[in-house]
Amino acid sequence: MFTSRRSTSPHPSISPHAATSTRPATGSGRTAGRARAAVLAAAATALALTALGAAGAPADAAAGVQHVAVPAYFDPSTTAGASYWSQLEKAGPGVGIAVANPSNGPGTAANSAYATAVKAAKADGTKVLGYVDTGYFGTTGRTTRNGQTSVAAWTAQINADVANWYSWYGSSGLAGIFFDDALNDCGTGNAHVNLYSGINTTTKQAHPGAVTVDNPGAPADQCYSSAADILVMYEGTYAGYTGWTPPAWEQNSTDPGKFWHLVYDTPTQADLVNTVALSKQRNAGYLYATPDDLPNPWDTLPTGSYWSQELSGTAATG
Repeated sequence: MFTSRRSTSPHPSISPHAATSTRPATGSGRTAGRARAAVLAAAATALALTALGAAGAPADAAAGVQHVAVPAYFDPSTTAGASYWSQLEKAGPGVGIAVANPSNGPGTAANSAYATAVKAAKADGTKVLGYVDTGYFGTTGRTTRNGQTSVAAWTAQINADVANWYSWYGSSGLAGIFFDDALNDCGTGNAHVNLYSGINTTTKQAHPGAVTVDNPGAPADQCYSSAADILVMYEGTYAGYTGWTPPAWEQNSTDPGKFWHLVYDTPTQADLVNTVALSKQRNAGYLYATPDDLPNPWDTLPTGSYWSQELSGTAATG
């Protein structure tokens, strides 16, 4: 995911997967930026497509009611972070999911400010998920915090992070786990998807009712349909989103709640309205759009009429 994924930013914010790592080609699809002329041309084309698509999208393959789902990578112990968490809480069930992320995971100890934020969000109808980095299970050379690349080492770290999330925030109402840096191809003999099915099963067995999300940030193969409750099928700019096409299995699914789109650098309220319309045509039950941009699009929340429009546009405020 685009960001250092640290709320307190002990290091400069960087691109989604640390500069020392390389995203596998099958999981690529991020855009760092485009020339302004290209952005304007893509937006103009998409607006025309939206007008046509709104009438022509098949009724059984278009999300109606959505929920906003936010990578809430801001520290509730800071003034700005506390304000953003309060904004999420006041949105009530309009925000279906918020992802908490103290330090690319649960951190090294419980944090009372996060415990308070999780509890308050739950009381107002938002499911808070804890961030866990899966590091592509080391398949790209990414190392664990202990410097290891093996599948076994990554599995152990992932399971330990899940355990800590629930140990420290389960009593506050933690609702599940957001697995980032995920693979999106099945792998030979389903080897890759089986890794994610494994941590999904382990999490749900240890914590019944846990909501799980896989984020490859790009379309996942259909073999992942049961590897997590929700899949992030798009993570990128508004300019990229206007010309993006979801895979047929997402478009034709009868369960929009399986799919989440994350769209940053969505500058204007008109762009936001178009993003919501496109996301519904593309069958996304969860959406987050923001005018924020790199190096960390997830460290703020939209405010004012932009935020109000996002909530009302997804038709999940009541």
